[in-house]
Amino acid sequence: MNADQLLARNLLSALASGGIEPYFQPIVSLDDGRILGFEVLARWNDPAQGSIAPDRFIPVADRFGLLDRLLDQLMRTSFKAAADWPHHLFLGFNVSPTQLRNSELATRIARAAVDSSFPLSRVHIEVTESGFIEDLNQPRRTLDRLINLGCMIAMDDFGTGYSSLTWLSSMPFSKLKIDASFVMAMHEHRQSRKIVAAVVGLGHSLGLAVVAEGVETTQQADLLRGMGCKLAQGYLFGRPTPASNVPRILSARVVSDCNSESAVPVSLELRAHQCSETCESDAAIAFMDPAGTVVASSTAFDRTMDVNRGEAAGRHIWDLIGVTPETFAELRATDLLNEQFPPIEETTAGGSLARIMIRPVKDESSELLGYSVEFAQPTSPKAS
Repeated sequence: MNADQLLARNLLSALASGGIEPYFQPIVSLDDGRILGFEVLARWNDPAQGSIAPDRFIPVADRFGLLDRLLDQLMRTSFKAAADWPHHLFLGFNVSPTQLRNSELATRIARAAVDSSFPLSRVHIEVTESGFIEDLNQPRRTLDRLINLGCMIAMDDFGTGYSSLTWLSSMPFSKLKIDASFVMAMHEHRQSRKIVAAVVGLGHSLGLAVVAEGVETTQQADLLRGMGCKLAQGYLFGRPTPASNVPRILSARVVSDCNSESAVPVSLELRAHQCSETCESDAAIAFMDPAGTVVASSTAFDRTMDVNRGEAAGRHIWDLIGVTPETFAELRATDLLNEQFPPIEETTAGGSLARIMIRPVKDESSELLGYSVEFAQPTSPKAS
């Protein structure tokens, strides 16, 4: 038995005994330091060998077919730990190229979340472009399924591959993570600063949230703010830490107030009903869940869409108005950045031009319930 086979056998035992532990590294808003979520990283402390580095055991897990078990354990353990954390926080999980080409990946992720009663809208999946090089079709189907479930998709380690722009234009990403090597070299190398600034501008022009990885100094953070970068991750804001330390970190950053015990969870359907009552009776308004499925709509909305009363519910929003799944990914990104999504112009069934406003709907603890979709008053008939 060679070294890799022995490591794989020990890893299998560690997975069976719960010896692989999730560690959480904060992802913060550069504007005010708020923690928006965490990247979840696998850590293995073997009783005999001590700490084993991820760059040692992750490739072995991939080679011996253990990555699915590893991801499943990380997710379920993380979801359980995060159940009492503020509900606006997301969790980001790394998925390998091998897993991305597995048609069952989305089902596994959904099952882990449903079993733990963890909202899929709080699950971010991080992938690298190497997952698309050999096969574009299956990874695209997998990502589309994850988006339909409500997950957000991030391209990780951007800038280290040779064809990233191709994937940005063809895959449904909502978030782009700048590789740490560029961020850490910004002060020493002018070219690295230019690359980071260009990537920030590119990401924002495509409607993507941009996260700078590897931020270790206040000088790097200041440079990124000057470039307009909104999100960051790195040792400056926190090292990967076990779940038991997260509540203390959140409390120190005055984020735990978002998890007030007096806040009562509200379903999207109830919030839709509450909001509908405040609208005029002829308001053309609908509400959709984080995956883009309409859960409630007004009579005026159905009339505007030229569908029978109640037929809009249960349909994806892109089946009704000019919002593509790619546009929906941009919507998720603007919400992450706490920005407003620009209005969409739509021609109604009656031939009038109307503006559509899409806004996030959240509960008292800032958890995303879904989105409202409201038509402004049509302005003029469509020219014949």
